[in-house]
Amino acid sequence: MQTSARPPVWLWFSLLSLDAPVIALIWQDFLSRCYPTVLLPAGRAVLGLTVWGIYLADRLLDIRHPASTSESVRHRFYRHHRNFALALFVLVAGSDLLITCLWLRPAVFHYGIALSGGVILYLGAFPFTGWSTAVWKKPAAASLFTAGIFLIAWTGAGQRSTYVLWQPAIAFCALCLGNLFLIERWSLESEDTQVAAHWWVPALLCAVVIAALSPTRWFIAIAISAICLLALARWGRGVSTNARCVLADAILLTPLLFR
Repeated sequence: MQTSARPPVWLWFSLLSLDAPVIALIWQDFLSRCYPTVLLPAGRAVLGLTVWGIYLADRLLDIRHPASTSESVRHRFYRHHRNFALALFVLVAGSDLLITCLWLRPAVFHYGIALSGGVILYLGAFPFTGWSTAVWKKPAAASLFTAGIFLIAWTGAGQRSTYVLWQPAIAFCALCLGNLFLIERWSLESEDTQVAAHWWVPALLCAVVIAALSPTRWFIAIAISAICLLALARWGRGVSTNARCVLADAILLTPLLFR
């Protein structure tokens, strides 16, 4: 694992937590093309800023306690640049709130209130309770991430269309869950802890199976990502831990193949 004070340039995008909002925006755009949805600039901006703000807040909450021997490079980065990360979070959260109040469509805003409650519960519960975050935090994060991407599509869909969107949402959530468990395993480099359990295997296999049942562009993209993650887990041990984590996120950019 990288231990120097200055991480390599290729790792900065991930260290600044920019990978998650970029992935969210790409899949939101892809969803709007696979299942026609009206996307306005305000809705896209709010999704990107919200996801970025949540990741920044999550990292800042994680570093409240003294560093552990198995701390990931991401957490060490935030620990060494705490003031910068806090200022960045304030800027991102403030911009997000401004766009939400001034330009977000009322219908999307109202649907987003319930999702905001889930985010508050996520940020408030896991850092301040004794819950087993290794098991429950990742499914919660994957569910919230999926809900954020599908929020506008669900808002504008009728009852029948909303039902149609559940299968794409479940497949995508399974893909995200496998990705999160893999990155957690590699980041902590712990083969003998609960985090190291192979939770990512059923998650990714679930994504592949669901995708195989509906071979449309959406599900093909999910299947490609899931299979590539499985391949990276199987044959990527010769790559550094940090590089594997970056590649795991890059693999989720498969919608770009369907332009």
